[in-house]
Amino acid sequence: MFARSGRFNRPPSRRQVSRPGVARAAAVAVVAAAAAFAFSTGDAAENPDAVPLDAPTALVLANAAPSAPATHERTRAAPATHERTRAAPAPTAGRTRPPTVRMPMSKVAPVFSFKGFRDDANLRLNGSATVADGRLVLASGRDRAGSAWATTRIDPSRSFSTGFSFEISKISDGIAFVVQGQSRTARGSSGEGLGYGARPDTGRPRIQPSLAVEFDTWPNRFDPVDRQHVAVTRNGDVTRHLVWKEPGFSLYGRGVVNVWIDYDARLHRLRVYVSGTSGFRPARPLLTTFVDLRRIVGTGQAHVGLTGGTGITTVADPVAAVTAWNLKLR
Repeated sequence: MFARSGRFNRPPSRRQVSRPGVARAAAVAVVAAAAAFAFSTGDAAENPDAVPLDAPTALVLANAAPSAPATHERTRAAPATHERTRAAPAPTAGRTRPPTVRMPMSKVAPVFSFKGFRDDANLRLNGSATVADGRLVLASGRDRAGSAWATTRIDPSRSFSTGFSFEISKISDGIAFVVQGQSRTARGSSGEGLGYGARPDTGRPRIQPSLAVEFDTWPNRFDPVDRQHVAVTRNGDVTRHLVWKEPGFSLYGRGVVNVWIDYDARLHRLRVYVSGTSGFRPARPLLTTFVDLRRIVGTGQAHVGLTGGTGITTVADPVAAVTAWNLKLR
């Protein structure tokens, strides 16, 4: 009995190992390997510096311990997003950059280009308009109106592009870009007239014939909206807007506002672009309207300029000034 018992307790040879035994041994090996990997990963989760930065994102997220937030591991494992941000920073410096008119043909010379204003050369100033501290100040103080016309006139039957930068320090009434056939001394009313127009029923001066793009910072009862807006008007009538839209940001008290205006004489299309964040022209215009500028102005030699106005109820010492301006014919 003892001998038979000893024979049955003898360990089997390799040739006698059954297939179920092989399966059990393989399972034990897999469990041991998984436990070792989980243990090493758990150490890495407790010590983020141990996680390789070049590890695949999915692998890190799948193996991270619950205490390791997925957002942290994704940031460490995929630094490409960070590098992209460093390579293409936001153009914050563009706030003070004057807008540049880009033409289809770079050889087209500008009719005029003011990169700052040293003096009033090549300008005709009227009313409260003056040049001070490198800027063209259109209106300063209360109840003022000013206009500034380029001494070089343009043919309104030709296409053109113009760009300018302006600053309005405090809420007043606003400024306007104007093309007109009246005279080089033309000037509209202060306050709601923005230096180019007036209400027709008041008998106050307004510039006509003309087309204006106004940047109105003071809401009046006849305005299409009780907030700031950009609009196109005709013949100095500030009560009738051919097209208008809110700019989406404040036109005063925020530094430089950049404007681009394109007129296509063949299509009779006027487009206005506005930016309060950078000197880069937006991809889409804020306003688009169709007007025959030659027919509106009524002359082959039109004056182009900028106007501004303040009212009697504005805050003390508002200043509406232009810091750069250029224009090219096409």
